[in-house]
Amino acid sequence: MANWSGKFLIKRMTNPRTYLYRLIWLGCISVCIPVILASMVYYQFSTNRMEKYIQTESDSSLTIMKDRAERALQEMEQESLQLANDPLIQQAFSGPTDESGMVTMDILKKIALVKNFNSFISEIYFYNSTNQVVISNEYGSIEKNYYKYKDHIDELLSSKHPTQWTQLKGKEGYITFSRLLPLIGNEGPKGVLVFEIEASAMSKFMETDTVLLTGDQDLVIVKLNDPFGVDRKPDVNLVEQAAGLKGIAMIKASNQSSGRFVAEGIDGKPAQYHYVKNVFSRTYVSVIPEQVITDQLSWIREMTVLILTVFVGVGILLTYITSKRAYTPIGQLINHSRNLRGSGIEPKGNELDIIKESLDYLSKESQKLEMYMQNVEPSLREKFLFKLLSGDYTANQSLIQDCETYGIKVELTNVVLIVDAENIYREKRFLPEEKGIVAFSLANVMQEILNDQKLTGYAIPYQGRGAAVLQFKPDMVQQTMRDLTSDYVFAMIEAFDTYLSFEVNVGIGRFYPYIADVPVSYKEADQALQYRIFRDAEPLLFIDDVEHVKKQTLLRYPGELERAILHSLEQEDTASAVQHFKKFTETLRNSQSYVFIFQSYHIFLSSFIVSLEKQGANVFDLMEHNLFGQLRSKQTSKEIRDWVEESLFPLYLWLTRNDREAAGDSAIQWVCQYIHENVGSDLSLVHCAERVGVSPSYLSRLFKKKMGKNYLEYVVETKIDEAKKLLQDTDHSISEVAAAIGYSERNFIRLFHRYVQMTPGQFRSDHR
Repeated sequence: MANWSGKFLIKRMTNPRTYLYRLIWLGCISVCIPVILASMVYYQFSTNRMEKYIQTESDSSLTIMKDRAERALQEMEQESLQLANDPLIQQAFSGPTDESGMVTMDILKKIALVKNFNSFISEIYFYNSTNQVVISNEYGSIEKNYYKYKDHIDELLSSKHPTQWTQLKGKEGYITFSRLLPLIGNEGPKGVLVFEIEASAMSKFMETDTVLLTGDQDLVIVKLNDPFGVDRKPDVNLVEQAAGLKGIAMIKASNQSSGRFVAEGIDGKPAQYHYVKNVFSRTYVSVIPEQVITDQLSWIREMTVLILTVFVGVGILLTYITSKRAYTPIGQLINHSRNLRGSGIEPKGNELDIIKESLDYLSKESQKLEMYMQNVEPSLREKFLFKLLSGDYTANQSLIQDCETYGIKVELTNVVLIVDAENIYREKRFLPEEKGIVAFSLANVMQEILNDQKLTGYAIPYQGRGAAVLQFKPDMVQQTMRDLTSDYVFAMIEAFDTYLSFEVNVGIGRFYPYIADVPVSYKEADQALQYRIFRDAEPLLFIDDVEHVKKQTLLRYPGELERAILHSLEQEDTASAVQHFKKFTETLRNSQSYVFIFQSYHIFLSSFIVSLEKQGANVFDLMEHNLFGQLRSKQTSKEIRDWVEESLFPLYLWLTRNDREAAGDSAIQWVCQYIHENVGSDLSLVHCAERVGVSPSYLSRLFKKKMGKNYLEYVVETKIDEAKKLLQDTDHSISEVAAAIGYSERNFIRLFHRYVQMTPGQFRSDHR
């Protein structure tokens, strides 16, 4: 037995396949660990994303419910106030006794008209203590002692609140809005005007599973949220259960205007509460059970486990196959070695094949490494060029050493040019924060043209613009270098216009024989671009050509033209103001002094603001527009002239022609019309604000005030209404309808379902 076990152990230890098993296990571990880590990351990411989605849906549902409820409740409060102010109601308190009954009949007609106009109102009744008579649309004119709910009248008359929302005993299923009368004065006869609202109708109007709770003058509207459409049992009394929730009591006791917390839900399990309070003593609450979130996350766990199992299984299988194939030459080598050891036969060359294959593999990997280093090198070189252009090198020795490191020759003549796109943020709809993307596009095209021209140099994105350092042989004539630079610039300008539709200006510094003078050339190129303010027709600006030679003539500000411009604006003669401003601009351009031109435009803007104040414009309205900030962003005379004619002059007329309220109505009316006429376009708030000449933040506040909803909600609702028309009246596909209103198909279906409570396909089927 001992001999057998010893032989087995020796055989196991000398079994060449032991290495294969180790190779397979090592491969399996190498596969499983990354897959498990990736699965954990995927699960965490998916759960976070799902929780954010549920919170977003809850916030969206709460906002929609709040907007709907406020429109309906404020409309009823307004109708109550109008009815209370009606002369017939006022006459009931101050006039003679209505012996003929004509006044009572007229009041009944008024009450019936208001009730029939609003589908939520079940009953309206009016009580006056003068004649102890209740006038109701349901019971007509009846003495208080015979009125079914006379105790309710006494309870409402004893209230300390002039208006209140409450739920009276014996009126389950209804909420009551009462207003004490008369509106002015506390002496003399008293009365009350009462609106009985059907709670179920209000709940259906807002959303499913919405309940209304009343308290001491306050009204709580609760949405028992279920973002995934799980049906509730129909026999559950949602009102009673919602009223008994501890979370609702905590919200009523809270002094915060909004908040989010976790408390016991309607099913006795934890739920997420999100609430918002407004100034009208109304509270809106959204309740999402934690179990709903947990149930939705369970499929993510199951999917993660399934993906993990599949990947691990496939990885183990592939590891086994590849390990077997990788082991084959090793096994042959081991067997061949055994034969050599056993019989003393010389090797037959199998080892050489393995060595040859190993050398080939190392050669390929070396080539890959070399390509990788070449790809990394431009990034390091760009960092060096950033440091060089900014003038951060203080020691020539370190500069020369870095030039040698990154392959930049120091004995050549250098010149720097800067490329800046003109009007790109206004005409091409780029945002100011996207200037990095613009600079990257400029640098890419510049480098391609540089390669095509077979010039030595480097192009990089720098400070929101494109910058290039060109190098020439030290013995080259300066005129030749200038001509080559001009050819390169014109080829570049043509490429920008052809392929990117960019209009660019190029500033070029002086030629310097030392690499340390590159920052000087860069500053000169930047200075050359400043001269665009009076030479904007020339895209190529050499510093030697544009640098101003001081003249002996006295520079004089064109004050007569300024006064003519402002006088034309005061007379609302825009055409004349435009003509005078063109002469004003031309006069400044002829001075050929950047400092003088820049300061003159600021003087004109100051006089413009003073004239507006004299015309009665509000100073705070002017501060909203940040006019001096807008002026500083303009670089050429054309940009300044377009801004003045398209924005500044219309702003003057708009502020002086109407008062602030009328101006706001006009602006909002124009924006609404523009949204309806361009429903398929990208309707950004920034673009509309530019068109009406106000800041985006001011337009947003004004739109919310005038329309009762924010700008984005109005745009989305307009697009959804247009989509409804297309779905009803045309045979366009869902994707075509989505494209017609400027959405992707996926976003369109999601938004349509949120606002219409059904998919586009279901809507088309139900309405055609």
